[in-house]
Amino acid sequence: MDKTVETIQITLPSSKSLSNRWLVLDYLSRMGIKIKNISSSEDTQQLSRLLRQLKQGRRHNFDCHDAGTAARFLLALLSVTPGSHVLTGSEQLCRRPMGQLIEALRSVGCQITCTGEEGHLPCKIEGVALPSPRISIDCSVSSQFASSLLLAAACMPQGGVIELQGAPASEPYIDMTINVMEQAKVECLLKGNPPAYHVRHIIPQCDVVVIEKDWSSASYFFEAASLLPNVPIRLPGLLSQSLQGDHVVKEIFSQLGLTVNQMEQSVELICDHTAAESIEYDFTNCPDLVPAVAVACAALGVEAHFTGVKNLRYKESDRLVSIVDELARLGRNASFDDNTLTIEKGTPMTAESLAKMKEPICTHQDHRIAMAFGVLKVIQPKLTVDQPDVVAKSFPDFWKMLDRLVFVE
Repeated sequence: MDKTVETIQITLPSSKSLSNRWLVLDYLSRMGIKIKNISSSEDTQQLSRLLRQLKQGRRHNFDCHDAGTAARFLLALLSVTPGSHVLTGSEQLCRRPMGQLIEALRSVGCQITCTGEEGHLPCKIEGVALPSPRISIDCSVSSQFASSLLLAAACMPQGGVIELQGAPASEPYIDMTINVMEQAKVECLLKGNPPAYHVRHIIPQCDVVVIEKDWSSASYFFEAASLLPNVPIRLPGLLSQSLQGDHVVKEIFSQLGLTVNQMEQSVELICDHTAAESIEYDFTNCPDLVPAVAVACAALGVEAHFTGVKNLRYKESDRLVSIVDELARLGRNASFDDNTLTIEKGTPMTAESLAKMKEPICTHQDHRIAMAFGVLKVIQPKLTVDQPDVVAKSFPDFWKMLDRLVFVE
């Protein structure tokens, strides 16, 4: 590869996680918050439509489609909004667990009836105005349970107290929620014994907010860079002082041959050294990075041992099964148990070895599986995935951006 190749610039989507939190705060505000660079993802657009529907009081049937964040945020919000509501979603979304959040809300008097399987959507909700409740929540399955309650507490007449039980999954996302609430002048203090978050009933105040680019989406271009020696890639809009926990992707991929140059508002990548023979990492706080890192390790022939992955079983697909199954179809041995994923050392994937893959990669209807395995097109452009459109859930322009790298010589 010619080391003088021109730097390739990739346009990333804005952070879906930050956009969704600011949308709820905008709904709770009186004057409205101007949100610049909001995510174009299907999840964010769906949440925006449903919050607009709630604000206008037009209909009380809220269909989240595939948007898990929207479902969890709305479950708490509708439970403390007087009126009769129905919350539902796609068949895929109705398989995802909601039980801990439902039970936490029921424990303080919210009336929620699961009309299908207990602990899952669809639900009938009789919203009630709660008088300063103390809600305990188990967040071991999803940090979104805590975030949904923290945001909903701001609209309770006297605020609320949210106590987290056990070790939360993806804790940086809870920190993100608290940070954006504080930016909107919503007081959220950790105090007491046992410690709990005390949220005051304050109307959010913030004239304008600018959403930063998405580090989770960036992981697929870190992956691509690791498979393209000496091809410089620039990712504008990734902040050095980010609110997103997935910025740790920088340190992970530095073990996989990348030199990462972080500037104040952008990142430059180049694969200019040999990847480690094996890596270990605890993904408890950044599980969304696992697909990109796992496929990169497999493609490079790197042995990998990942911990903190148990919550991957409750995403759009069972991602541990999805990753292991698709790697097996590509000739790579991988296995998992309750909280670990192991990828055996192998020979690096080549255009020739991937050309033997005659059938499309199965995405398992999961946007992150589609993107992680789709990146292998930079090695073998003829590789295909069975449901390319699923990437619209988080990154509608993914394939367009990836095409900038696929035919690099």
